[in-house]
Amino acid sequence: MKKSMKKIIALLVVSILILGILAACGTDDGGTPTAAPTSNTGSTATAAPEPPTENQSEGQLLAEQYGLPYTPLSEAAPIEFSYFIRDPGTPPASTNPVIGAIETITNTKIDFEYLVGDLETKISVMLASGDWNDFAYFGGEARPFMDSGLCLPLSDLMEQHAPNLRSHFSPWWELMKHTDGEIYTAEIYSTPTGREYINEHWGTCFWMQKDVLDHFGRAPADLDEYFDFIREYKELNPTIDGVPTIGFEVLTEGWRRFCRDNPPMFMAGYGNWGGGLPDNQLSMDKASTISSRWTQDWTKPYYQKLNEEHHNGLINAESLTRSYDDYLATIASGAVLGLSDQLWNFNNGMDPLRAEGRWERTMLPIDLTYPGVTPKYLDQRAFTGSNGVILNKNISDPVRAIQYMDYLIQEPVNRFISWGIEGVNWYFNAEGRIERPQEQRDLQSEMKWQDDNLGRTLYNQFPKMQGSYADGNATTAGDQPEEYFAGLQPYDKELFAKLGIKNQTGLMRSVPAEWPVYYPYWSMAFEDGSPANLADQRVTDINDRYLTQLIICPANQFDSLWDEYQTALAGTGERDLLDAMEEMSQARLDAAFGN
Repeated sequence: MKKSMKKIIALLVVSILILGILAACGTDDGGTPTAAPTSNTGSTATAAPEPPTENQSEGQLLAEQYGLPYTPLSEAAPIEFSYFIRDPGTPPASTNPVIGAIETITNTKIDFEYLVGDLETKISVMLASGDWNDFAYFGGEARPFMDSGLCLPLSDLMEQHAPNLRSHFSPWWELMKHTDGEIYTAEIYSTPTGREYINEHWGTCFWMQKDVLDHFGRAPADLDEYFDFIREYKELNPTIDGVPTIGFEVLTEGWRRFCRDNPPMFMAGYGNWGGGLPDNQLSMDKASTISSRWTQDWTKPYYQKLNEEHHNGLINAESLTRSYDDYLATIASGAVLGLSDQLWNFNNGMDPLRAEGRWERTMLPIDLTYPGVTPKYLDQRAFTGSNGVILNKNISDPVRAIQYMDYLIQEPVNRFISWGIEGVNWYFNAEGRIERPQEQRDLQSEMKWQDDNLGRTLYNQFPKMQGSYADGNATTAGDQPEEYFAGLQPYDKELFAKLGIKNQTGLMRSVPAEWPVYYPYWSMAFEDGSPANLADQRVTDINDRYLTQLIICPANQFDSLWDEYQTALAGTGERDLLDAMEEMSQARLDAAFGN
Protein backbone atom coordinates (compact mmCIF):
# COMPACT_ATOMS: atom_id res chain seq x y z
CA MET A 1 0.00 0.00 0.00
CA LYS A 2 2.82 2.43 0.82
CA LYS A 3 4.60 1.58 -2.44
CA SER A 4 1.46 2.30 -4.48
CA MET A 5 0.94 5.57 -2.69
CA LYS A 6 4.52 6.66 -3.55
CA LYS A 7 3.85 5.95 -7.23
CA ILE A 8 0.62 7.96 -7.14
CA ILE A 9 2.39 10.93 -5.51
CA ALA A 10 5.23 10.77 -8.03
CA LEU A 11 2.78 10.74 -10.94
CA LEU A 12 0.94 13.71 -9.45
CA VAL A 13 4.23 15.65 -9.27
CA VAL A 14 4.86 15.00 -12.97
CA SER A 15 1.31 16.03 -13.88
CA ILE A 16 1.65 19.29 -12.00
CA LEU A 17 5.00 20.02 -13.68
CA ILE A 18 3.59 19.32 -17.15
CA LEU A 19 0.52 21.47 -16.54
CA GLY A 20 2.81 24.27 -15.35
CA ILE A 21 4.89 24.07 -18.50
CA LEU A 22 1.81 24.00 -20.76
CA ALA A 23 0.37 27.00 -18.93
CA ALA A 24 3.64 28.88 -19.47
CA CYS A 25 3.37 28.28 -23.22
CA GLY A 26 0.17 30.29 -23.54
CA THR A 27 -0.35 34.01 -23.11
CA ASP A 28 -2.34 35.80 -20.50
CA ASP A 29 -1.83 39.54 -20.98
CA GLY A 30 1.00 39.50 -23.50
CA GLY A 31 3.75 39.31 -20.88
CA THR A 32 4.19 35.53 -20.95
CA PRO A 33 6.01 33.99 -23.94
CA THR A 34 4.12 31.86 -26.42
CA ALA A 35 5.57 28.61 -27.71
CA ALA A 36 6.49 28.43 -31.38
CA PRO A 37 3.92 26.52 -33.46
CA THR A 38 5.09 22.98 -34.06
CA SER A 39 4.42 23.37 -37.79
CA ASN A 40 7.41 25.72 -37.95
CA THR A 41 9.84 23.57 -36.01
CA GLY A 42 12.32 20.95 -37.02
CA SER A 43 12.01 19.41 -33.58
CA THR A 44 9.27 20.15 -31.10
CA ALA A 45 9.66 21.14 -27.49
CA THR A 46 11.22 18.67 -25.11
CA ALA A 47 8.71 15.90 -24.54
CA ALA A 48 7.28 15.15 -21.12
CA PRO A 49 9.30 12.51 -19.28
CA GLU A 50 8.22 8.96 -18.85
CA PRO A 51 6.47 8.24 -15.55
CA PRO A 52 9.13 8.50 -12.87
CA THR A 53 10.49 5.78 -10.74
CA GLU A 54 9.42 6.09 -7.17
CA ASN A 55 12.87 7.37 -6.15
CA GLN A 56 13.19 10.24 -8.63
CA SER A 57 13.47 13.69 -7.12
CA GLU A 58 11.73 16.83 -8.33
CA GLY A 59 15.08 18.03 -9.71
CA GLN A 60 15.57 14.86 -11.74
CA LEU A 61 12.06 15.15 -13.16
CA LEU A 62 12.65 18.75 -14.14
CA ALA A 63 16.01 17.94 -15.77
CA GLU A 64 14.28 15.26 -17.87
CA GLN A 65 11.50 17.69 -18.74
CA TYR A 66 13.95 20.19 -20.16
CA GLY A 67 16.32 17.66 -21.72
CA LEU A 68 19.13 18.51 -19.30
CA PRO A 69 21.74 16.07 -18.00
CA TYR A 70 21.43 14.27 -14.69
CA THR A 71 23.33 15.65 -11.72
CA PRO A 72 23.66 14.10 -8.27
CA LEU A 73 22.99 17.59 -6.93
CA SER A 74 19.31 16.83 -7.56
CA GLU A 75 19.47 14.48 -4.58
CA ALA A 76 21.61 16.69 -2.35
CA ALA A 77 20.38 18.86 0.47
CA PRO A 78 19.38 22.43 -0.52
CA ILE A 79 22.13 25.02 -0.16
CA GLU A 80 22.43 28.76 -0.73
CA PHE A 81 25.48 30.76 -1.81
CA SER A 82 25.93 34.52 -2.01
CA TYR A 83 27.59 36.18 -5.02
CA PHE A 84 28.94 39.76 -5.09
CA ILE A 85 29.13 41.54 -8.46
CA ARG A 86 31.32 44.63 -8.79
CA ASP A 87 28.74 46.58 -10.84
CA PRO A 88 25.41 48.19 -9.91
CA GLY A 89 22.38 46.20 -10.94
CA THR A 90 19.26 44.40 -9.82
CA PRO A 91 18.86 40.67 -9.19
CA PRO A 92 16.72 38.63 -11.60
CA ALA A 93 13.05 38.24 -10.71
CA SER A 94 12.25 35.51 -8.21
CA THR A 95 9.81 34.12 -10.78
CA ASN A 96 12.53 33.61 -13.44
CA PRO A 97 11.64 30.18 -14.91
CA VAL A 98 15.12 29.30 -16.17
CA ILE A 99 17.00 30.23 -13.02
CA GLY A 100 14.25 28.63 -10.95
CA ALA A 101 14.63 25.38 -12.87
CA ILE A 102 18.41 25.35 -12.37
CA GLU A 103 17.88 26.04 -8.68
CA THR A 104 15.50 23.08 -8.39
CA ILE A 105 17.68 20.72 -10.44
CA THR A 106 20.83 21.52 -8.47
CA ASN A 107 19.21 22.27 -5.10
CA THR A 108 21.44 25.35 -5.19
CA LYS A 109 20.30 28.95 -4.84
CA ILE A 110 22.54 31.88 -5.76
CA ASP A 111 21.79 35.14 -3.96
CA PHE A 112 23.22 37.94 -6.13
CA GLU A 113 24.43 41.12 -4.47
CA TYR A 114 25.22 44.11 -6.70
CA LEU A 115 27.48 47.03 -5.91
CA VAL A 116 26.00 49.95 -4.03
CA GLY A 117 28.30 52.93 -3.60
CA ASP A 118 32.02 53.01 -4.32
CA LEU A 119 33.82 49.81 -5.38
CA GLU A 120 37.20 50.74 -3.90
CA THR A 121 35.60 51.41 -0.52
CA LYS A 122 33.66 48.15 -0.69
CA ILE A 123 36.81 46.16 -1.49
CA SER A 124 38.79 47.87 1.28
CA VAL A 125 36.16 46.93 3.85
CA MET A 126 36.05 43.33 2.62
CA LEU A 127 39.83 42.97 2.70
CA ALA A 128 40.16 44.55 6.14
CA SER A 129 37.42 42.43 7.70
CA GLY A 130 37.96 39.24 5.70
CA ASP A 131 34.18 39.10 5.48
CA TRP A 132 32.92 38.77 1.94
CA ASN A 133 30.57 36.69 -0.19
CA ASP A 134 30.89 33.04 -1.16
CA PHE A 135 31.44 33.97 -4.83
CA ALA A 136 32.62 37.31 -6.16
CA TYR A 137 33.45 38.95 -9.46
CA PHE A 138 35.88 41.86 -9.09
CA GLY A 139 37.47 41.80 -12.56
CA GLY A 140 41.01 43.15 -12.36
CA GLU A 141 40.55 44.06 -8.68
CA ALA A 142 40.66 40.45 -7.49
CA ARG A 143 44.44 40.28 -7.01
CA PRO A 144 44.48 41.56 -3.39
CA PHE A 145 42.06 38.79 -2.36
CA MET A 146 44.42 36.18 -3.81
CA ASP A 147 47.53 37.75 -2.29
CA SER A 148 45.82 37.99 1.12
CA GLY A 149 45.02 34.29 1.24
CA LEU A 150 41.28 34.94 1.19
CA CYS A 151 40.50 32.91 -1.93
CA LEU A 152 39.68 29.23 -2.22
CA PRO A 153 42.25 27.26 -4.27
CA LEU A 154 40.45 25.72 -7.25
CA SER A 155 42.99 23.44 -8.97
CA ASP A 156 42.40 20.27 -6.96
CA LEU A 157 38.67 20.90 -6.72
CA MET A 158 38.36 21.07 -10.49
CA GLU A 159 40.64 18.05 -10.98
CA GLN A 160 38.64 15.92 -8.52
CA HIS A 161 35.06 17.17 -8.73
CA ALA A 162 34.57 19.18 -11.93
CA PRO A 163 35.60 17.24 -15.05
CA ASN A 164 33.58 19.45 -17.39
CA LEU A 165 35.05 22.62 -15.96
CA ARG A 166 38.55 21.13 -16.05
CA SER A 167 38.11 20.23 -19.71
CA HIS A 168 36.70 23.66 -20.51
CA PHE A 169 39.77 25.39 -19.06
CA SER A 170 42.29 22.91 -20.46
CA PRO A 171 43.72 25.26 -23.16
CA TRP A 172 44.48 27.95 -20.56
CA TRP A 173 45.23 25.86 -17.48
CA GLU A 174 48.83 27.01 -17.05
CA LEU A 175 47.93 30.63 -17.80
CA MET A 176 45.33 30.58 -15.01
CA LYS A 177 47.91 29.93 -12.30
CA HIS A 178 48.73 32.60 -9.76
CA THR A 179 52.31 33.40 -8.78
CA ASP A 180 52.20 30.61 -6.17
CA GLY A 181 51.22 28.04 -8.81
CA GLU A 182 47.62 27.74 -7.61
CA ILE A 183 44.45 28.63 -9.51
CA TYR A 184 42.07 30.98 -7.72
CA THR A 185 39.95 32.47 -10.47
CA ALA A 186 37.65 30.72 -12.94
CA GLU A 187 37.46 32.86 -16.09
CA ILE A 188 33.92 33.89 -17.01
CA TYR A 189 34.79 35.86 -20.16
CA SER A 190 37.13 35.26 -23.07
CA THR A 191 37.09 31.46 -23.26
CA PRO A 192 36.30 30.96 -26.98
CA THR A 193 34.54 27.79 -28.07
CA GLY A 194 34.10 26.75 -31.70
CA ARG A 195 33.33 29.37 -34.33
CA GLU A 196 33.13 33.01 -33.32
CA TYR A 197 30.37 35.18 -34.76
CA ILE A 198 30.65 38.97 -34.68
CA ASN A 199 27.41 40.83 -35.30
CA GLU A 200 27.91 43.37 -32.55
CA HIS A 201 30.90 45.12 -31.01
CA TRP A 202 30.80 45.30 -27.22
CA GLY A 203 34.25 46.79 -26.69
CA THR A 204 35.80 50.23 -27.03
CA CYS A 205 34.64 52.60 -29.77
CA PHE A 206 33.43 56.07 -30.45
CA TRP A 207 29.64 55.86 -30.42
CA MET A 208 27.17 58.12 -32.18
CA GLN A 209 23.43 58.41 -31.75
CA LYS A 210 21.59 56.78 -34.66
CA ASP A 211 19.49 59.83 -35.42
CA VAL A 212 22.66 61.85 -36.01
CA LEU A 213 23.88 59.22 -38.47
CA ASP A 214 20.43 59.14 -40.04
CA HIS A 215 20.54 62.91 -40.47
CA PHE A 216 23.87 62.83 -42.32
CA GLY A 217 23.35 59.48 -44.04
CA ARG A 218 26.88 58.28 -43.35
CA ALA A 219 29.54 57.90 -40.70
CA PRO A 220 32.03 60.70 -40.00
CA ALA A 221 35.45 60.13 -41.56
CA ASP A 222 37.61 61.32 -38.66
CA LEU A 223 37.50 62.88 -35.20
CA ASP A 224 37.10 66.42 -36.53
CA GLU A 225 34.10 65.42 -38.63
CA TYR A 226 32.70 63.37 -35.74
CA PHE A 227 32.47 66.52 -33.64
CA ASP A 228 31.30 68.55 -36.66
CA PHE A 229 28.34 66.15 -37.00
CA ILE A 230 27.56 66.51 -33.30
CA ARG A 231 27.83 70.30 -33.40
CA GLU A 232 25.57 70.72 -36.43
CA TYR A 233 22.96 68.29 -35.09
CA LYS A 234 23.00 69.95 -31.67
CA GLU A 235 22.47 73.37 -33.25
CA LEU A 236 19.46 72.00 -35.13
CA ASN A 237 18.19 70.17 -32.04
CA PRO A 238 19.08 72.14 -28.88
CA THR A 239 16.71 69.90 -26.92
CA ILE A 240 15.58 66.30 -27.34
CA ASP A 241 12.17 65.51 -25.92
CA GLY A 242 12.47 68.52 -23.63
CA VAL A 243 15.99 67.68 -22.37
CA PRO A 244 18.95 69.93 -23.31
CA THR A 245 21.04 68.11 -25.90
CA ILE A 246 24.46 66.88 -24.74
CA GLY A 247 27.18 66.65 -27.35
CA PHE A 248 29.77 64.27 -25.89
CA GLU A 249 30.01 62.45 -22.54
CA VAL A 250 33.29 61.56 -20.80
CA LEU A 251 33.01 59.15 -17.85
CA THR A 252 35.89 59.35 -15.35
CA GLU A 253 34.57 57.62 -12.22
CA GLY A 254 36.93 55.10 -10.57
CA TRP A 255 38.19 52.22 -12.68
CA ARG A 256 35.83 53.28 -15.46
CA ARG A 257 38.23 56.14 -16.19
CA PHE A 258 39.19 54.13 -19.29
CA CYS A 259 36.47 56.13 -21.09
CA ARG A 260 38.68 59.19 -20.66
CA ASP A 261 42.06 57.47 -20.92
CA ASN A 262 41.86 54.94 -23.76
CA PRO A 263 40.71 56.76 -26.93
CA PRO A 264 44.15 58.12 -28.00
CA MET A 265 45.62 54.60 -27.87
CA PHE A 266 42.93 53.27 -30.19
CA MET A 267 43.17 56.26 -32.50
CA ALA A 268 46.88 55.51 -32.87
CA GLY A 269 46.10 51.98 -34.08
CA TYR A 270 46.63 49.96 -30.91
CA GLY A 271 44.40 47.31 -29.40
CA ASN A 272 43.13 47.48 -25.84
CA TRP A 273 46.56 46.91 -24.28
CA GLY A 274 46.11 48.85 -21.05
CA GLY A 275 48.98 50.31 -19.05
CA GLY A 276 51.67 50.27 -21.72
CA LEU A 277 52.36 49.99 -25.44
CA PRO A 278 54.26 47.12 -27.09
CA ASP A 279 56.84 48.11 -29.65
CA ASN A 280 55.54 45.19 -31.73
CA GLN A 281 51.85 44.37 -31.21
CA LEU A 282 52.10 41.07 -33.07
CA SER A 283 55.21 39.63 -31.45
CA MET A 284 53.76 36.15 -30.89
CA ASP A 285 56.74 34.17 -29.58
CA LYS A 286 58.80 36.85 -27.87
CA ALA A 287 57.78 39.42 -25.28
CA SER A 288 57.78 42.88 -26.82
CA THR A 289 59.52 45.81 -25.21
CA ILE A 290 56.99 48.20 -23.69
CA SER A 291 56.78 51.99 -23.79
CA SER A 292 54.68 54.53 -21.91
CA ARG A 293 51.37 55.33 -23.58
CA TRP A 294 51.08 58.73 -21.91
CA THR A 295 54.17 60.38 -23.40
CA GLN A 296 53.52 59.62 -27.08
CA ASP A 297 53.27 62.44 -29.62
CA TRP A 298 49.74 61.34 -30.51
CA THR A 299 48.37 61.54 -26.95
CA LYS A 300 48.30 65.33 -26.64
CA PRO A 301 46.20 66.08 -29.79
CA TYR A 302 43.24 64.07 -28.49
CA TYR A 303 42.95 65.97 -25.21
CA GLN A 304 43.55 69.24 -27.02
CA LYS A 305 40.59 68.37 -29.25
CA LEU A 306 38.41 67.64 -26.20
CA ASN A 307 39.49 70.96 -24.71
CA GLU A 308 38.47 72.71 -27.93
CA GLU A 309 35.07 70.99 -27.96
CA HIS A 310 34.52 71.80 -24.30
CA HIS A 311 34.90 75.47 -25.14
CA ASN A 312 32.59 74.94 -28.13
CA GLY A 313 29.90 73.75 -25.71
CA LEU A 314 29.89 70.08 -26.75
CA ILE A 315 31.42 68.70 -23.52
CA ASN A 316 29.93 69.86 -20.22
CA ALA A 317 32.22 70.13 -17.22
CA GLU A 318 29.70 68.20 -15.11
CA SER A 319 30.11 65.22 -17.44
CA LEU A 320 33.60 64.75 -16.01
CA THR A 321 32.35 64.41 -12.45
CA ARG A 322 29.24 62.26 -12.96
CA SER A 323 28.80 59.08 -10.99
CA TYR A 324 28.32 55.94 -13.02
CA ASP A 325 24.61 55.84 -12.17
CA ASP A 326 24.19 59.47 -13.30
CA TYR A 327 26.08 58.65 -16.50
CA LEU A 328 23.65 55.83 -17.31
CA ALA A 329 20.69 58.05 -16.44
CA THR A 330 22.01 60.76 -18.77
CA ILE A 331 22.29 58.27 -21.63
CA ALA A 332 18.79 56.98 -20.82
CA SER A 333 17.43 60.50 -21.40
CA GLY A 334 18.16 60.11 -25.11
CA ALA A 335 19.90 63.50 -25.16
CA VAL A 336 23.50 62.25 -25.54
CA LEU A 337 24.83 62.40 -29.12
CA GLY A 338 28.24 60.80 -28.67
CA LEU A 339 30.71 59.17 -26.29
CA SER A 340 33.73 56.87 -26.18
CA ASP A 341 33.17 53.75 -24.11
CA GLN A 342 32.79 49.99 -24.17
CA LEU A 343 29.24 48.88 -24.93
CA TRP A 344 28.96 46.53 -21.95
CA ASN A 345 29.71 49.53 -19.72
CA PHE A 346 26.88 51.80 -20.96
CA ASN A 347 24.42 49.39 -22.56
CA ASN A 348 22.11 49.46 -19.52
CA GLY A 349 21.71 53.18 -20.11
CA MET A 350 20.05 52.42 -23.45
CA ASP A 351 17.62 49.85 -22.04
CA PRO A 352 14.97 52.49 -21.18
CA LEU A 353 15.27 53.87 -24.72
CA ARG A 354 14.60 50.43 -26.16
CA ALA A 355 11.72 49.86 -23.79
CA GLU A 356 10.18 53.17 -24.91
CA GLY A 357 10.69 52.34 -28.60
CA ARG A 358 13.15 55.24 -29.01
CA TRP A 359 15.55 53.27 -31.17
CA GLU A 360 16.75 56.40 -32.94
CA ARG A 361 18.31 57.52 -29.63
CA THR A 362 20.44 54.38 -29.23
CA MET A 363 23.97 54.30 -30.68
CA LEU A 364 26.26 52.69 -33.26
CA PRO A 365 30.06 52.24 -33.04
CA ILE A 366 32.59 54.08 -35.23
CA ASP A 367 36.29 53.13 -35.05
CA LEU A 368 37.93 56.52 -35.54
CA THR A 369 41.70 56.78 -35.96
CA TYR A 370 44.30 59.37 -36.79
CA PRO A 371 44.86 59.83 -40.56
CA GLY A 372 46.50 56.86 -42.26
CA VAL A 373 46.15 54.58 -39.22
CA THR A 374 44.60 51.09 -39.47
CA PRO A 375 42.03 50.62 -36.69
CA LYS A 376 42.32 47.69 -34.28
CA TYR A 377 39.19 48.07 -32.19
CA LEU A 378 37.89 44.55 -32.82
CA ASP A 379 39.49 41.61 -31.02
CA GLN A 380 39.16 37.93 -31.55
CA ARG A 381 37.98 36.62 -28.21
CA ALA A 382 41.16 36.03 -26.21
CA PHE A 383 41.82 34.64 -22.75
CA THR A 384 42.82 37.23 -20.15
CA GLY A 385 43.00 35.26 -16.90
CA SER A 386 41.76 38.17 -14.80
CA ASN A 387 38.05 38.24 -15.62
CA GLY A 388 36.96 35.39 -13.44
CA VAL A 389 34.88 34.46 -10.44
CA ILE A 390 36.73 33.86 -7.18
CA LEU A 391 35.48 31.84 -4.20
CA ASN A 392 35.81 32.61 -0.51
CA LYS A 393 38.16 30.22 1.30
CA ASN A 394 35.51 30.00 4.05
CA ILE A 395 32.69 28.99 1.72
CA SER A 396 30.48 26.47 3.49
CA ASP A 397 30.75 23.68 0.92
CA PRO A 398 33.57 24.05 -1.64
CA VAL A 399 32.69 20.77 -3.39
CA ARG A 400 29.07 21.78 -3.89
CA ALA A 401 30.17 25.16 -5.25
CA ILE A 402 32.53 23.66 -7.84
CA GLN A 403 30.01 20.96 -8.78
CA TYR A 404 27.41 23.66 -9.39
CA MET A 405 29.74 25.48 -11.81
CA ASP A 406 30.63 22.16 -13.40
CA TYR A 407 26.95 21.52 -14.13
CA LEU A 408 26.43 24.95 -15.73
CA ILE A 409 29.34 24.54 -18.17
CA GLN A 410 27.83 21.50 -19.90
CA GLU A 411 26.55 22.31 -23.39
CA PRO A 412 22.84 21.48 -22.85
CA VAL A 413 22.80 23.50 -19.61
CA ASN A 414 24.74 26.36 -21.18
CA ARG A 415 22.22 26.50 -24.02
CA PHE A 416 19.35 26.40 -21.51
CA ILE A 417 20.62 29.36 -19.47
CA SER A 418 21.62 31.35 -22.56
CA TRP A 419 18.73 30.69 -24.99
CA GLY A 420 16.00 29.64 -22.55
CA ILE A 421 13.34 26.95 -22.73
CA GLU A 422 13.02 25.00 -25.97
CA GLY A 423 9.52 25.35 -27.42
CA VAL A 424 8.91 28.52 -25.44
CA ASN A 425 11.87 30.86 -25.97
CA TRP A 426 13.29 29.10 -29.04
CA TYR A 427 13.04 26.03 -31.28
CA PHE A 428 15.11 24.08 -33.81
CA ASN A 429 14.08 24.73 -37.41
CA ALA A 430 14.19 22.13 -40.19
CA GLU A 431 17.88 22.88 -40.80
CA GLY A 432 18.78 22.36 -37.15
CA ARG A 433 19.33 26.06 -36.56
CA ILE A 434 18.02 27.71 -33.41
CA GLU A 435 15.27 30.25 -34.05
CA ARG A 436 13.05 32.34 -31.82
CA PRO A 437 9.36 33.15 -32.32
CA GLN A 438 8.94 36.80 -33.34
CA GLU A 439 7.22 37.53 -30.04
CA GLN A 440 10.32 36.32 -28.23
CA ARG A 441 12.59 38.47 -30.40
CA ASP A 442 10.52 41.48 -29.44
CA LEU A 443 10.49 40.63 -25.74
CA GLN A 444 14.19 39.81 -25.63
CA SER A 445 15.15 43.18 -27.11
CA GLU A 446 14.95 44.44 -23.51
CA MET A 447 17.81 43.31 -21.28
CA LYS A 448 15.64 43.59 -18.18
CA TRP A 449 13.17 41.12 -19.69
CA GLN A 450 16.07 38.75 -20.38
CA ASP A 451 17.29 39.12 -16.80
CA ASP A 452 13.86 38.24 -15.43
CA ASN A 453 12.94 35.45 -17.85
CA LEU A 454 16.15 33.83 -19.11
CA GLY A 455 19.33 32.63 -17.45
CA ARG A 456 21.37 35.64 -18.58
CA THR A 457 22.58 36.42 -15.06
CA LEU A 458 23.92 32.89 -14.60
CA TYR A 459 25.43 32.93 -18.08
CA ASN A 460 27.17 36.25 -17.45
CA GLN A 461 28.53 35.50 -13.98
CA PHE A 462 29.82 31.92 -14.28
CA PRO A 463 32.21 30.11 -16.64
CA LYS A 464 30.52 29.58 -20.00
CA MET A 465 30.86 28.50 -23.59
CA GLN A 466 31.34 31.46 -25.94
CA GLY A 467 31.24 31.17 -29.70
CA SER A 468 29.33 28.15 -30.96
CA TYR A 469 28.09 24.74 -29.88
CA ALA A 470 29.05 21.44 -31.48
CA ASP A 471 26.11 21.73 -33.89
CA GLY A 472 27.30 25.13 -35.15
CA ASN A 473 24.60 27.20 -33.43
CA ALA A 474 25.88 30.29 -31.65
CA THR A 475 26.06 30.32 -27.88
CA THR A 476 23.88 33.43 -27.66
CA ALA A 477 20.97 34.76 -29.70
CA GLY A 478 22.86 37.97 -30.45
CA ASP A 479 25.65 35.99 -32.08
CA GLN A 480 23.40 33.80 -34.24
CA PRO A 481 23.52 35.58 -37.63
CA GLU A 482 19.98 34.68 -38.71
CA GLU A 483 18.54 35.62 -35.35
CA TYR A 484 20.48 38.86 -35.21
CA PHE A 485 19.10 40.00 -38.57
CA ALA A 486 15.58 38.73 -37.87
CA GLY A 487 15.56 40.42 -34.49
CA LEU A 488 16.39 43.90 -35.75
CA GLN A 489 13.75 46.49 -35.12
CA PRO A 490 12.05 48.02 -38.18
CA TYR A 491 13.81 51.33 -37.48
CA ASP A 492 17.22 49.62 -37.47
CA LYS A 493 16.50 47.69 -40.65
CA GLU A 494 15.58 50.91 -42.44
CA LEU A 495 18.58 52.83 -41.03
CA PHE A 496 21.03 50.03 -41.82
CA ALA A 497 19.78 49.94 -45.40
CA LYS A 498 20.23 53.72 -45.65
CA LEU A 499 23.79 53.48 -44.27
CA GLY A 500 24.62 50.45 -46.42
CA ILE A 501 25.36 48.13 -43.49
CA LYS A 502 24.00 44.78 -42.33
CA ASN A 503 24.76 44.77 -38.61
CA GLN A 504 25.82 46.90 -35.68
CA THR A 505 29.52 46.72 -36.66
CA GLY A 506 28.85 47.79 -40.23
CA LEU A 507 30.37 51.27 -39.87
CA MET A 508 33.59 49.87 -38.41
CA ARG A 509 36.67 49.26 -40.55
CA SER A 510 38.44 47.03 -38.02
CA VAL A 511 39.15 43.36 -38.69
CA PRO A 512 39.22 41.12 -35.59
CA ALA A 513 42.82 40.95 -34.47
CA GLU A 514 44.60 37.89 -33.08
CA TRP A 515 46.90 38.90 -30.25
CA PRO A 516 49.85 37.31 -28.42
CA VAL A 517 49.12 35.28 -25.28
CA TYR A 518 50.39 38.14 -23.12
CA TYR A 519 47.69 40.51 -24.44
CA PRO A 520 46.32 42.59 -22.76
CA TYR A 521 48.58 44.26 -20.24
CA TRP A 522 45.58 45.49 -18.24
CA SER A 523 44.94 41.89 -17.19
CA MET A 524 48.26 41.82 -15.33
CA ALA A 525 48.05 42.50 -11.61
CA PHE A 526 51.04 43.10 -9.37
CA GLU A 527 51.47 42.47 -5.68
CA ASP A 528 50.40 45.30 -3.39
CA GLY A 529 53.37 47.42 -2.40
CA SER A 530 55.61 46.13 -5.19
CA PRO A 531 57.51 48.73 -7.26
CA ALA A 532 55.24 47.99 -10.26
CA ASN A 533 52.09 48.35 -8.18
CA LEU A 534 53.25 51.63 -6.62
CA ALA A 535 54.28 53.04 -10.00
CA ASP A 536 50.88 52.07 -11.43
CA GLN A 537 49.12 53.90 -8.60
CA ARG A 538 51.25 57.00 -9.09
CA VAL A 539 50.57 57.10 -12.84
CA THR A 540 46.84 56.68 -12.20
CA ASP A 541 46.87 59.48 -9.63
CA ILE A 542 48.71 61.83 -12.01
CA ASN A 543 46.26 61.07 -14.82
CA ASP A 544 43.30 61.69 -12.53
CA ARG A 545 44.84 64.99 -11.46
CA TYR A 546 45.67 66.32 -14.91
CA LEU A 547 43.63 64.78 -17.72
CA THR A 548 40.28 66.16 -16.55
CA GLN A 549 41.88 69.58 -15.99
CA LEU A 550 43.33 69.48 -19.48
CA ILE A 551 39.86 68.99 -20.96
CA ILE A 552 38.32 72.01 -19.20
CA CYS A 553 41.22 74.43 -18.65
CA PRO A 554 41.32 77.76 -20.52
CA ALA A 555 42.58 77.13 -24.05
CA ASN A 556 45.58 79.45 -23.58
CA GLN A 557 46.73 77.40 -20.57
CA PHE A 558 46.57 73.99 -22.24
CA ASP A 559 50.19 73.81 -23.44
CA SER A 560 51.71 74.86 -20.12
CA LEU A 561 49.45 72.44 -18.22
CA TRP A 562 50.42 69.65 -20.61
CA ASP A 563 54.11 70.30 -19.95
CA GLU A 564 53.42 70.23 -16.21
CA TYR A 565 51.59 66.91 -16.66
CA GLN A 566 54.51 65.38 -18.55
CA THR A 567 56.95 66.51 -15.85
CA ALA A 568 54.75 64.91 -13.20
CA LEU A 569 54.65 61.63 -15.17
CA ALA A 570 58.44 61.58 -15.32
CA GLY A 571 58.54 61.39 -11.53
CA THR A 572 56.24 58.38 -11.16
CA GLY A 573 58.85 55.66 -11.73
CA GLU A 574 56.66 54.27 -14.51
CA ARG A 575 59.57 52.24 -15.86
CA ASP A 576 59.14 49.88 -12.88
CA LEU A 577 55.65 49.10 -14.13
CA LEU A 578 56.70 48.68 -17.76
CA ASP A 579 59.61 46.39 -16.83
CA ALA A 580 57.31 44.24 -14.69
CA MET A 581 54.84 43.94 -17.58
CA GLU A 582 57.66 42.78 -19.85
CA GLU A 583 58.59 40.11 -17.30
CA MET A 584 54.97 39.02 -16.94
CA SER A 585 54.65 38.85 -20.72
CA GLN A 586 57.57 36.45 -20.91
CA ALA A 587 56.15 34.39 -18.05
CA ARG A 588 52.88 34.00 -19.95
CA LEU A 589 54.75 32.94 -23.07
CA ASP A 590 56.70 30.38 -21.04
CA ALA A 591 53.51 29.02 -19.48
CA ALA A 592 51.70 28.85 -22.81
CA PHE A 593 54.50 27.10 -24.68
CA GLY A 594 55.92 25.04 -21.83
CA ASN A 595 59.29 26.77 -21.67
